[in-house]
This record gives sequence, structure tokens and C-alpha cells, in this order.
Amino acid sequence: MILIIGYVLIVLLAVSATLAATLVNTQARKLLSVADSAVTAAADSFEVEENGEDGALDLRLSDEGVAAAAAKYVADVGAAERFDGFALARASSSGDDTTAVVRLSAVVRPPIIGWFVPEGIPISVESSARTGLTR
Repeated sequence: MILIIGYVLIVLLAVSATLAATLVNTQARKLLSVADSAVTAAADSFEVEENGEDGALDLRLSDEGVAAAAAKYVADVGAAERFDGFALARASSSGDDTTAVVRLSAVVRPPIIGWFVPEGIPISVESSARTGLTR
């Protein structure tokens, strides 16, 4: 009888650990989807500057423009309501001023395993997008 109870506990722990890992993976993918869309919106916030006498155009992303566009997007889609502990950890342009980078973070609270990690499991995703202009 004790052996059966032990096996049942081991199986229940294995099932709950698998469930928790699946939930963390699913939430990370959903968060990555939001980050991909936010960085795409941020990459569209470029400013066009004329470069030299030949009339060539340069695209530039500013940190403020990228941050504002990413914050607006995540607010519009209600990401803070969809994810526990949601935060826009980083929204800026890269060193070349043509790439936007967005990092989002959240906390996943799995069901049964949640008793062992009451503060949740932190997840963080980062996405980047390059702006471009074609004729």
C-alpha cells in the first residue's frame, strides 16, 4: 500500500511538472508574439532625414519614438491584463538607429507547482526589427 501511494505521488509530481513546463512555454510564446508585434510597430516609428546634396534619404529611429510606439501597442492590446507581472523592460533603437529592440517580461504562475514557487516563474523575451524604406 505504501509503495502504491509512493508511485502515485511520483506520477502526480511528474504530471504537474510537465503541466508547469508546458504552461511556461506557452506563455513565453504568447509574450514573444506580443513582443514581435510591438517591435514591428516601433520599427514603423522612424523619422526620415535628407542626407547630403544628392537627396538621399536616411531613416532614423529614436529611443523615445521606439519606446512610445511599443508602449502604445502593448497598452492597445491589453498585455498588462493578459500577463501577470507584465513589464516593458526595454524599448530602444540599436546603435545603428535603424533597428528597434523590445524586451518584455512577465511572471507565470503554474497551478500545482505554484505552491513550491509562490512568486511565480519569471519569463523574458526580446525581439528586434529593422526599419526599411523601398520605392
